[in-house]
Amino acid sequence: METQYIKRTIFTESDCNAKYDGFIHNAYRFVCEKQIMRTDLWKRFVHQFKTAADSSDEGWRGEFWGKMMRGASLVYSYIRDDELYCILKNTVIDLLKCEDENGRISTYSVKKEFSGWDIWCRKYVILGMEYFLEICKEEELKEKIIKSLCRQVDYLISKIGDESGKISITATSDLWRGLNSSSILEPIVKLYSLTSEKKYLDFAEYIISAGGNQVVNIFDLAYENELYPYQYPTTKAYEMTSCFEGLLEYCKITGNERYKTAVINYADKILESDFTVIGGCGCTGELFDHSTVRQANTNNDYIAQETCVTVTMMKFFSRVYMLTGDPKYIDAFETSLYNAYLGAFNTNDSIDAEMAKNFPECICEPLPFDSYSPLTSGTRGNRIGGKMIMSDNHYYGCCASIGSAGIGLVYKTHIMNFEGGIAVNLFLEGVSELVSPGGNKLTLKTYTDYPVCGDIKFTINLENSEDFEILIRNPYWSQTTKLLVNGESIPTSDGYIRVKREWVSGDVIELKLDMRTQAIYPISYGSQILMNKVIWDHNYVIPTFDREDPLAHKHISLRRGPLMLAQDSRLGYSVDEPIEIVVNENGYVDVFDSDKDIPFDCIANVEVPLTDGTSIMLADYSSVGKLYTDESKMAVWILTK
Repeated sequence: METQYIKRTIFTESDCNAKYDGFIHNAYRFVCEKQIMRTDLWKRFVHQFKTAADSSDEGWRGEFWGKMMRGASLVYSYIRDDELYCILKNTVIDLLKCEDENGRISTYSVKKEFSGWDIWCRKYVILGMEYFLEICKEEELKEKIIKSLCRQVDYLISKIGDESGKISITATSDLWRGLNSSSILEPIVKLYSLTSEKKYLDFAEYIISAGGNQVVNIFDLAYENELYPYQYPTTKAYEMTSCFEGLLEYCKITGNERYKTAVINYADKILESDFTVIGGCGCTGELFDHSTVRQANTNNDYIAQETCVTVTMMKFFSRVYMLTGDPKYIDAFETSLYNAYLGAFNTNDSIDAEMAKNFPECICEPLPFDSYSPLTSGTRGNRIGGKMIMSDNHYYGCCASIGSAGIGLVYKTHIMNFEGGIAVNLFLEGVSELVSPGGNKLTLKTYTDYPVCGDIKFTINLENSEDFEILIRNPYWSQTTKLLVNGESIPTSDGYIRVKREWVSGDVIELKLDMRTQAIYPISYGSQILMNKVIWDHNYVIPTFDREDPLAHKHISLRRGPLMLAQDSRLGYSVDEPIEIVVNENGYVDVFDSDKDIPFDCIANVEVPLTDGTSIMLADYSSVGKLYTDESKMAVWILTK
C-alpha cells in the first residue's frame, strides 16, 4: 500500500463562538435536558462495562456511552456549559476505572470477546474518548486518556491481524461479515493523529487491506465505481458508512488519492441511488436498498429511515465536503437536518405502546429520539429499533444514543474556513464571533426566519477593514437566487456565490432564496430491479428482483426550500384518502398561508390547493406524527387520485 503524507483538507472547522436563536438553539437545549446532562444515564452506561453486560446475548450496550460522549462533546463545543463539562469529565474518569489488566474497556468478557458487537462497541469507547479529548481542559486527564487509548488499541493489535496466531478483523464478528468490526478504522486513524505512533497507522492500513468484509474489499468496490452500495455483499448502511468514515480520515492524513477517490465515489453513489426526499437512506430497514427509486412504494417490508443512518450520513457528508470543497454535500446535510433528523426528536415524550406491551418487565420511559421515520402513510415510532435492556430494567437504544451528535454537527458545519476566506454553509439565526483570514475579530450576525422564509440578512462587524472572500452557499433547489451587498446586486452562481472585496464594519449581505413549493414525483424503475435483500436470520443479503409498487406513482411529495411538507391526520383529514393537488405547468404548487390553528407545534404549515376547489393543510415533515400512535398518521409521499 502506497502512502503519501500530504494534507488534503480544503475546508477546516471555524473555531467561532456562536449563539443561535430559534428552534436550532432549542434543539441543543432539548438534547442537554433530555440526554447528555442526565447523570443517571452516564452511570447506567458505565455500569454495563463493570458487569460485562453484553456477554450474555452479544448485545451492543457498550456502544451507548461512546455514541453519547461523541455527541455530548460536540454539543459542548457550542454550549460551553460548565455543568455539562463536569458531567462529561466525571463519566470519563468513571469509565477509565473499568479498564482491566489487559487494557480492555469492553462490555464483553475475555471469554466472549471478538464476537457479536464487541469490536463495534470498543470502537465507540475509543471514539468517545477521542472526542472528549478535543474539549478536555486538564492536561493530567488528557495524558490518562491517551495512555488508556494506547493500551486498548495495543491489546487489539496483539490479537488481531494477518500474522500467524491472530484473528482477522473481519472474523471478529459473525454479523454483517465483519463490517461492524472493521469500522474501528476511524478511531485507530485518529489515535495515530494523536500519537504519531507508526504502529497505529500500520494497524489502520491492515484494516483497510482486509476490506471491511469477509467476501470482497468494499473499498476496492468503491474505487472501481461499478456497483452501487445497495449491490454490495452486505448492505448495512450505518456500519458500511462508518467504515468509509475511517477511510476518509485515513485520506486526510495520508493524501492517498486512490482511497480519496473511493470515498467520493461512495458518497456520490449514495446520493444517486439511496438518498430519499427527507435525507435518509434505506426504506426497508437500515439497509441500502435503492431507496431513491423505491421510497414511494407502499409494499416495503416495513417503513424505516433509521436515525443512526441519518446522523452518520450527516457526519459523513460534512467530512466529504471538507475533503472536496463541494457544497452539494452541505445540501445533503441540510436536507437530513431539517427533515429526517429533526423529525426524530421525541418532543412529546411519547412512549410507543407496542414497546411497552412487548417489554412489560422494563421500566418504560420516553427515549429522546425515535428510531425510524415513515415515508408513505404510517406512524412515527412504529418500530423502535436498536433497544437493549440493561441490568436495572431500564432500556436504551442505538438511535437514542446517537441523536445528540446530529445537532452537535450543526455548529461544526455552519461556517468553515478556507485559505483566504470563510464559507457560510447554513443559514442560522444568531451571532457568530470568529477570526478573519487576516486575524481580525469578525462578528457575523444573521437575521432570518429560514427555513420558513428565504430572506437572510448578514451584518458584518470587523475590527479593521480587510480584503477577503466570503462564500455563500446557493442551495440546489433555489432557482432564482439573488444576492445584494450594501444594496448592490452581485452575480450568483451554482454551489457557492463568491464575494471578494474589502469588507468594513457595517457591510450588509442580503440573500434572497427561491422558496416556491416544488412538486416531486417518484422515479420509475419499470417492472422490476435487481437488488440485494437481507436474510435477517443470518444478517446476509441475496440478489433478488424487486417489483415496482403500482401505487408508487400515485404519490407526490412537496419541497419548500429545505423543508419537505407532510400530512398529519390531526390536521383534519385521512392520510389514506387520495387527493389531487394543483400543480402548475412549471412544476410548482401555489401554497398559501393558513389562518387555521393546528394542534401541534411546527416549523412551517401551509394550505395546499386541490383540484376540487378545496385545500388541505400540510406541515413540515419534522413536526408531524409526534404522538407515536395511529391517532397521528403521517406521510411525506402523498397519495393522489
